[in-house]
Amino acid sequence: MTKQASGTIVYRGPSMLDGAPIVAVMTYHSRNAKTGPMAQLWIIRDDIHPLDARETGADASICGDCRHRNGACYVNIGQAPATVFRGVERGIYPVAGDVAGEGAGRIIRLGAYGDPAAVPVDIIAALLSRAAAWTGYSHQWREPRFASLSRWCMASVDTPDEYWQAIAAGWRAFRVRTGSQALAAGEIVCPASDEGGKRTQCAACKLCGGNTKAAAKSIAIIAHGRGARRFAAASDA
Repeated sequence: MTKQASGTIVYRGPSMLDGAPIVAVMTYHSRNAKTGPMAQLWIIRDDIHPLDARETGADASICGDCRHRNGACYVNIGQAPATVFRGVERGIYPVAGDVAGEGAGRIIRLGAYGDPAAVPVDIIAALLSRAAAWTGYSHQWREPRFASLSRWCMASVDTPDEYWQAIAAGWRAFRVRTGSQALAAGEIVCPASDEGGKRTQCAACKLCGGNTKAAAKSIAIIAHGRGARRFAAASDA
């Protein structure tokens, strides 16, 4: 019996951010307690280990100018992204022949690591065209060429000023804040967060679906994970 692959390559080619080689792998299963049972899209450099990419600045190809690249990122890059990279090197992920079919019926988390803007928008559109639901976040909301991503993604913002700028640009927003920062008008606390009482999981909530949830409020979450202290220190500086 042939062992079933744990994921598939939905895109391999130049980054839409800087043209460097990247690969986008959708893995089918997750043990993430906050997100719940969602397929996860990992966007990584195709030619450089994720830790080396972070150290050299080559992660700009998949993260753009995200401020969390300085060590405030909640993702433990040496774990899941590194595992996916090693899997790509070993050739364990087949290339998707039908990207829309790969997404069909799934609840998909865009950018478990990496910014969806790095992937061609037609790939994102195809992947989600038959999906049951999705969540997505992009720090590239200021760039007019990525405006179409607002259909599927939240503007990832880090200050109240950025929040209002993103709203004015036509996005819904997902804001990372410190515990001392109040909610802005039009925001609610992430219901899957610690401060939200972990009332649900992302797979059930589905509020972070961009403008397909146009009537919904924007979402705010207190910085968490490995980079929480660094985020707080930078915000208080």
